[in-house]
Parts: sequence; structure tokens; C-alpha cells
Amino acid sequence: MLVLQGAEALTQDESSVVLSRLDALVRWAQAQQAKVLHRMETLFRDDLLEDIGREDPALTFSLAAEEAAAILYLPTNTAKMLMSEAGRLCTTHTATLARLEDGSLGYGHVQTVLDQSQNVPEPELAAFEASLLEAAGAGQTSSQFRVKARRLREGRYPETVPVRHKSAFERRRVCLVPDEDGMSWLSALLPAARAQLVYTQLTTAARGEQGAGDPRGVDQLRADILADLLDGDRDLDGDRDAEGSGHEGSGNHGAAGREGRTRSDAGDDKASEKKSRARARTEILVLITAETLFGADEQPAELHGYGPISPETARRLARQAAHWTPVERNPDTEEILRVGRRRKVPAGLQRWLRARDGTCRFPGCRTNAVIAEIDHTKPWSHGGSTDHDNLEHLCRRHHIFKSRGFWKARQHSPGIIEWTSPGGRTYRTDPHLTLATGLSTRLATGPNTGRSAGPSPEATEPAVSRMSGWVPAGEPPEDYGDDPPPF
Repeated sequence: MLVLQGAEALTQDESSVVLSRLDALVRWAQAQQAKVLHRMETLFRDDLLEDIGREDPALTFSLAAEEAAAILYLPTNTAKMLMSEAGRLCTTHTATLARLEDGSLGYGHVQTVLDQSQNVPEPELAAFEASLLEAAGAGQTSSQFRVKARRLREGRYPETVPVRHKSAFERRRVCLVPDEDGMSWLSALLPAARAQLVYTQLTTAARGEQGAGDPRGVDQLRADILADLLDGDRDLDGDRDAEGSGHEGSGNHGAAGREGRTRSDAGDDKASEKKSRARARTEILVLITAETLFGADEQPAELHGYGPISPETARRLARQAAHWTPVERNPDTEEILRVGRRRKVPAGLQRWLRARDGTCRFPGCRTNAVIAEIDHTKPWSHGGSTDHDNLEHLCRRHHIFKSRGFWKARQHSPGIIEWTSPGGRTYRTDPHLTLATGLSTRLATGPNTGRSAGPSPEATEPAVSRMSGWVPAGEPPEDYGDDPPPF
């Protein structure tokens, strides 16, 4: 292990020299990491070919990247990007790798060389790489070099521009990234002209609101107008909650996604009722204790896919809810009662597992549980039960990895998954929701259920806490049929 001693005694000139040398050391290490990543991909390809007798480049690359992601504690996509770049550096771009290794090129510059070399005819690739490296003069930041390299590329190979634009267009997407204090970032990768048009329209609308006397800033207005439009709630009545804001017309949609408007009182006009019925119903999950729900305490609630939210926000969402999902737990052990030997996962248990897991349970994967699949840790065909301690969410790719035996999973304790990689390493993933954090429920009989949530005959403890279902006035209670509470 390298240790820098006496840093507090360095002079100004010495600090500059040491910082420069440390930067060169980091670049050298990045070059070595690229070599090792490429070697790991090669080993996985050769081992898999030997094991299954056929070569599948996409599969071997994905398995190698998953192993690297677990070792480096990186998201899978980040590891895939690093491994893909490493493969190109060690094969078609060895000159760029050499510049990184000797410290004359930073990794941001390296990524620009690799990006601008895509779709260049193979016979001309080496010469174009040399031109890019020559253009990467001293003193240029990675951003400055990217502009220069892109102009060089488009000037020399204008026929590849449409191909690159089409490829980039296929990568369009929307991303949701949780932030602090009840907020999240919602971003979209769009064609440049369309993105500029949307932004300009939001700005124009925001300026118009300011001209009409709205005290909010332009940034706040752009965000609120965008949320209103996507939420289907852009109107002029201003009747919306504004938690954390002093302006009655602003809405906080960041934390809850689709909070909507407070449910109308009986005196609301027909237009508002018609609009409310026309809006699409979207499910969000909020875990809240009965004590917090009824104001007996102020413990934070849990918004699925985000994390803790304030009790006030949780209570407002509960008032707007179309129904609750009942949950029954042993008050001493916090264990959910078992649901018996059946293959199909009951709807209530599905919702609870979604809240517990939050994301795909594979190491490093952040795929939302909403779009993941529920898997039996011990397969049903091998005697695995359909219980909370033998189920977990996996995205489609990682479900395949487990089903085909490349990665193996065991659930020694409820919700705690131990994974064994193809390389023999073990990794542990913990659930998004820890049961022992005060989210146990207490008896809370809803006013409109029309039924009593009696204890399960399978319960072994005499005292069991539960939350029964609730629906707003005027809506029929949920028909549980053969699947009564808690699941």
C-alpha cells in the first residue's frame, strides 16, 4: 500500500509537483486496470467455451462485467462500459493505451478518442487515432478536446454522421435518480433539437407566469410546469398541496412521482370530478405504521423506490389512496406470516416483496423492482416454498444468470441473499427495507372494509399486529376471494 507522508509540510511548489505526479500515477493505474479487465473478459470467454462447448460473446462479456462490477463495487452498466473500453484499448487502440500509461493522456481524453473512432473504416482507424492523439495537445481539458475531436471526425468522415445520430437516437431514455430531502432528478436523453424546443417552451411558459405575478423563480416554474403537464394536472385553479413551498400554486411532485390533487370534497364542481376520473391511475407504494398514519407518532414513512419521506407527505398520500395493502407480522420477530405451499405469489405478498427489495437483488443492480421478476431462491421444482424468505426480485438478465446456473443464490436469512459468482467469490445483498427499523404495523381497522381482519389460522403467536384494508367512500372494498389478509 502506498502512503503519502508529510503532506502537511509541502510548500506551494512541492504541492504542485506531487499533485502532477499523483495524476500520472492514477493514469498509469487506469491503464493497468484496463489490461486486467480485458484479461478477465478473455478468461471468462475461454472458461465458458470449455464448460458449455460454445462461444457466446455477449453472454461471456456480460458475465465478466458482472464479476468486475461486484469486485469494484460499481453499477453493472459502469463496469460494462469500462470493460468495453478496456477491450478496445487492448486491441484496436493500443497507441491510446500507451499514452494513458505514460501519463500524457487523461482518461477523459481516452474516452473521447474511443467515442470519435466509432464507425471509422477499419483500414483508416490507426491513422485517424494518430490524428486524434496529435490533436490532444497539452493544456486541453477533456471538454475542450471533445469539441476539437468531434469537429475533426465530422470533417474527415461526414458520411458517418447520420449513422452516429441514428445510433445515439436509439439510446434515448428517461432516468429517475433519487436526491436528498424528498426530491428526485427526472431527466431525459432526447434529440438535441427536440430537447431544446421543450426547454424553450418551459422557459417561455415560466416567464409568462412571472409576468402574471407569480413569485416563483424561473427554475422553480420550469420544474413545476413540467410536473403539472406530465401529471395531467395543469390547470388554473391552483388547488394543490405545496409541501415545503410558500406558494399555493406550486406542487411537490419530486418525492412521490404522482401525488395528484387532494381528493375533492362533495362540493367540488362536475368539471373537476370529470377530470379526476379521466386521469390514469398509477400505483405507488408507501409503508407507514398505523401509529404514524393516525398521528400517534411522527416516525418517517417509506416511499418505495425512494426512501424515507415525511409523516405529513405519507398521510396525504394515504388520504388519496384508492386502497391499502394489508400486512400482518409477528410483533416480536417482525416476521411476515407464511402463505403456504403454492406456486403463484399472492398479490399482497408481491406488493410487500416489492417494498422490501426495492430493486433487483443481484449485486450492484439498481433495476427497480416494479419492472423486475419475482424468483424462488430455491426453485419451486426443487421444493422451494412461495414464502417471503424464499423469494426475491431479479431483473430479466440476472434472472437468466441465476436460472442457467452461472450465478448461485442462497437466502440463509429472510431477505438477505448470498451470491456466488462464476469465479467462486461470494457477495451479500441486503433488502432495501430493513424490517427492524420501526415499520411494524399495529391494529388499524379501516372504516369501509366491511370485514374483520381475523388472525391467520397458521399464526403460532397469540399476539399478531396487522393493518387491514381501507378504501375511500363510494368505492367497493377489494374482493380478496381465496386470498384473504394478510396476503
